[in-house]
Amino acid sequence: MRSSGVLRRLAIAAGLASFVSLSGANAAFPDLMTEFDQQSALPLSPMAQELETVLQQAASTKTFRHKRDRAASKLFYEERGFQPVWVTGTELNTLALEVIEVLRAAEDEGLNPADYPVPPADFNATGTAALAELAAAEVQITESALMYAEDAQGGRISPKKISKNITQNPERPDPLDALRALAVSANPASVLAAYNPPHQGYRLLKEQLKVLRTGVPATEELVEIPTGKLLKLGVKGERVALLRQRLKVPSTPETEAVFDADLEAAVKKFQKDNGLNSDGVVGSRSLLALNSRITGNPIHDVIANMERWRWMPRDMGDLYIHVNVPEFLVRIRQEDFTLYEERVVVGKPANQTPVFSDNMDHVVVNPYWNVPYSIASKELLPEMRPNPIAYLAKGNYEVVAKGRIIDPQRVNWDAVTFKQLRIRQRPGRGNALGNIKFMFPNKHSVYLHDTPSKSLFKRSERAFSHGCVRVRNPMDFADALMSFQPKLNGRYIRSLVGKRETRVNLQTNFPIHITYFTAFVDDQGKLQRRPDIYGHNQKTIDALGLL
Repeated sequence: MRSSGVLRRLAIAAGLASFVSLSGANAAFPDLMTEFDQQSALPLSPMAQELETVLQQAASTKTFRHKRDRAASKLFYEERGFQPVWVTGTELNTLALEVIEVLRAAEDEGLNPADYPVPPADFNATGTAALAELAAAEVQITESALMYAEDAQGGRISPKKISKNITQNPERPDPLDALRALAVSANPASVLAAYNPPHQGYRLLKEQLKVLRTGVPATEELVEIPTGKLLKLGVKGERVALLRQRLKVPSTPETEAVFDADLEAAVKKFQKDNGLNSDGVVGSRSLLALNSRITGNPIHDVIANMERWRWMPRDMGDLYIHVNVPEFLVRIRQEDFTLYEERVVVGKPANQTPVFSDNMDHVVVNPYWNVPYSIASKELLPEMRPNPIAYLAKGNYEVVAKGRIIDPQRVNWDAVTFKQLRIRQRPGRGNALGNIKFMFPNKHSVYLHDTPSKSLFKRSERAFSHGCVRVRNPMDFADALMSFQPKLNGRYIRSLVGKRETRVNLQTNFPIHITYFTAFVDDQGKLQRRPDIYGHNQKTIDALGLL
């Protein structure tokens, strides 16, 4: 049965689609209804009768999700003639106990065990439980397992509740298919656990969560360094001594408060390990990173980021592009390995880079920059009005209306709104997109591109764009991408620079994932945390109810 059909039947069974009659359901699903009718004609065992009675009762809450899950459970048991899965005779069977163990260990996956109630450990220890109690325990295990599967795969909260700029669409299991998979498996506990994300990034965070909960990091008292002037080679003072203590750089009484070459080397290593500009100078961004481990709750950070892994496509592709906004980095990844890494500039908090997945299918060399309406209206127009002709000429802009270039002297610049015309910047000198842009057409109209403003890449925090992602060395990035194309190469792309605008279609598309992970594990196995520049992480923590 197709998934859409299953969901439609669940809506009918839950009483959530009154406009669809049950007779209509019979017509739509004759084979399934015939099967149910045949089974219902058979006499039910006492246990089956109790199960049917329990499932006829309303769900424990009146939310759509609980109604849907109760409907799925009812259809599931109808298919099997109301025969139990988890109860054998008067006891919970071995399969039930294994599934219960997974549910009780939900905390290991960053989930809340209280969301998946199960029978107590001493359930029916005396062997005197009534059939009604056994049936209730059977249904409780089934519905908790279903709730777990849905949360583990698709997450506990919807991405759109965090931000309109997060447009990921988590994959959620079909409720009836999930229950069927558990029932037919010889190892349903493994089937249930496998609904958690398969990604390496998730698994490494799970390991870190376990480490954090053991209290090991708490045995190490980290020193907070107060804000102040830049700390660099030659500077002396109490803050230098605290920095030395924080980075565990040995000293003598004479050098304790002196920023010497050994301390500079330690700062550079810390900066490199934490994705910072490794210049050996401790400014505001490096100071924030140095203090990050003692600000905020790292356990909450890890759980929130594990939740965001559930929003990712389960198959990210064997070869894909990954932009992680809080890191200000783009990577080309193959399976679990980084093949290429480069610095990027992302959107400022007022113009956030959206979070989503798509496919890169072409590049444009020598691109025109079609100035977005908001930028043209709010930024260019006020600067243009004193002398629009000179401004357009200096910026290498032209005015376009209905696909045709028009003389800017014909425009009433005092009344223009850019609804009938637009401004675009010609390829060449000063073009905001530089020499190339990397395209994955999407509803956000964002892409990766070159930029003439190279100085921003020297900064540690690089949130300055209007939403698109600027790449520091775009031609090197193009070289890396084209090395995976059957009939294209970087030399060809470079040969087009300086000529007319040219679109180059990729023979092999690249999945691209723009993510927002503020906590992750680096190649050395260390937990890294990054500033929550857009506030997505704190909103996730709040939505999960982490206290």
